[in-house]
Amino acid sequence: MSLFLDRRRLLSAAAMAPLAAIPFSAARAKAVSGKLNPKRLTAVSALIDSLVGEGKIAGGSARVSVKGEPMVEHYAGAADLASNRAIAPDTIYRIYSMTKPVTAAAVMILLDDGKLSLSDPVTRFLPEFENLRVYVGEEDGEMRTEPAQTMRILDLLAHTSGISNSWNPGPIAPLYRRLGLNAGKFIHDPEMKGLSDFAARLSHAPLQFQPGAQWLYSFSPDVAGLVVERASGMSFSAFLKARLFDPLGMKDTDFHVPADKASRLASMYSLKDGALVLAEAAKSSPFLTKPSAESGAAGLLSTLSDYDRFAAMLARLGRYDGGRILREETARTMMASHVSPEVLGQTLSKFMAFGAGGTGGGMGAALGGAVLVDPDLSDKPGVKGEYAWGGAASTTFFVVPELGLDAVLMTQLFPSGTLPLLDQLKAAVYKAVE
Repeated sequence: MSLFLDRRRLLSAAAMAPLAAIPFSAARAKAVSGKLNPKRLTAVSALIDSLVGEGKIAGGSARVSVKGEPMVEHYAGAADLASNRAIAPDTIYRIYSMTKPVTAAAVMILLDDGKLSLSDPVTRFLPEFENLRVYVGEEDGEMRTEPAQTMRILDLLAHTSGISNSWNPGPIAPLYRRLGLNAGKFIHDPEMKGLSDFAARLSHAPLQFQPGAQWLYSFSPDVAGLVVERASGMSFSAFLKARLFDPLGMKDTDFHVPADKASRLASMYSLKDGALVLAEAAKSSPFLTKPSAESGAAGLLSTLSDYDRFAAMLARLGRYDGGRILREETARTMMASHVSPEVLGQTLSKFMAFGAGGTGGGMGAALGGAVLVDPDLSDKPGVKGEYAWGGAASTTFFVVPELGLDAVLMTQLFPSGTLPLLDQLKAAVYKAVE
């Protein structure tokens, strides 16, 4: 099903040639501001249809909005192959790491409230981290450590904290697993007693490097969720509901799927030898029950329209139709690069499988996501300031504040990176940009 809304009063409808893989320069970004042809967004619908038709995904959906106005919305395929239940506007998806930008926005709301600063030491809210140590090597079979330097709240959101996770290479991941900190599983562990218990366990393992010294994908946003709890005096989910979800009308976004919505959860699949196989059935998903800890890294579920409301708020620099979630300056700070090229190196580019060329492929580490800082260093189309991220089940999105544009793609294909869906979504959307 596809829905087009012609917004000629807002946007130019002049035709143009497809942009393919031509990178945008910063000057080009200014030149295209506000110019989008909704009729050319058929490429977005065609992308979803082709992925389903070729058997690469069971089903999926996509929406592109400009200034909060939907330009195209498309659904295709099955939410569950066994029952042939179709993808629908209210289908619920596991968004996994697309939780991270939401967590970052929550922290930035507290910054606007004057409750914290990005430069605050994490220990201001987590005394559990007062005596952290840092791994520096091994000697005679024993792990050697040194005292940790100051970890800032910014480090949690930019993945420069020194914290690792349970599947990263290196010496720390096995320690996490022994502490019961298994990515994707600890949130459903009945022995886990909330984010405070998570942080207490984490504090028993050394950091992998000194805070600020490297970029490493990590459990850091889970710690940021606990910062939100302690700075606000509310549970993480209650804060998100009061300050983000309710104002934006995100009525189906939560850390679990309640019983009255269970029939709307999509099943999750993987591609094995070119065929789709069941990875997690909707009817037996652990997300049907409340989690033991509300993960700020990967715990949320959402719908296409819900997440588009959040993405559109970012694209409008904190504004939505009812007012503001973030001050414009705060939204810009969230979506700016915060890690130097020397610290970032090629790690983010390799992690997100962006094109080669230049340090980081033109990408910078923003808060909760990645930002395109130099389009001329990327072999993909893009506009300077474009902010993006994705989730483990291949959900993905990007926003372009320069254009007031956002695009969200939802499916349930595990793991992410099986298909280059962000690249494909960007290519389809930029065909419509003048």
